[in-house]
Amino acid sequence: MFQTSTQPSLRITPSAERRTLFAGQPLSFSSAMDLCRQQQPAAVDCDVTRFAAEARKSASRHAFRPEFTPADWRLFSSYCVARRLPAGSPVAMAGRVDRTLRFVVEGSLWQESAVPTPSHQKLLMPGTILGVDGLFSDAPGESDVHVFEDALVLELSLPRQKEMMASCPAIAFELLRAAGAVIASRGRAPESLATN
Repeated sequence: MFQTSTQPSLRITPSAERRTLFAGQPLSFSSAMDLCRQQQPAAVDCDVTRFAAEARKSASRHAFRPEFTPADWRLFSSYCVARRLPAGSPVAMAGRVDRTLRFVVEGSLWQESAVPTPSHQKLLMPGTILGVDGLFSDAPGESDVHVFEDALVLELSLPRQKEMMASCPAIAFELLRAAGAVIASRGRAPESLATN
C-alpha cells in the first residue's frame, strides 16, 4: 500500500553548514581578552609590585601575603582601582556596610574601633589589608578608618571581587586564603603594639 523509505532524509540547514566551517578552530577573541597580562599599564603594575614588597617586609598581623607569582599580582591588580587619599580623609565608618578590600601601598591609615579594647587603635602601614571582615560578612563595620598621612590605596570592590571569583578562581581562592590568615592572626595573641 504505502511505500516509505527506510533511509532518513537529512537536510543540512545553511546555519548548520556555516557552523561546520569553523569547527575545530579556536575563537579569535579569547587571546584578545587577556587584558591583565599584556595590556596592564606599567603604573598599576608598579603599585602592586611595591605593595607586594612592603607586605613581604611587614611584621604586621594585617600584612597581606598571598602566594602570588608576578603574573598573579598583575592579574590581581587588574581588578583593583588605585586611589590617592589626602591626610584626614575618611576611608571607612563604623556602622556602615563596606565590602571593599583596601591594600595600603604607601602612606598610612588610622583605624579606631568603636569598642574600647587594649588594641582598639591601630596604624595600618604599607603592605597591610583593610576590610577582610567584609569578605565573609555583610554586617556593618565596627571601626572608623581615616588617612593618617597621604596614602595610595588599591581598592577591590565587591562587584570586582565577584568578577575575579568567576574568571580567576585560583587567584580568588588565594585572596581568600591570605585574608583568612589575617583574620586568624588577629585572634591568636593580643596586640602589644599600636602599629599593625
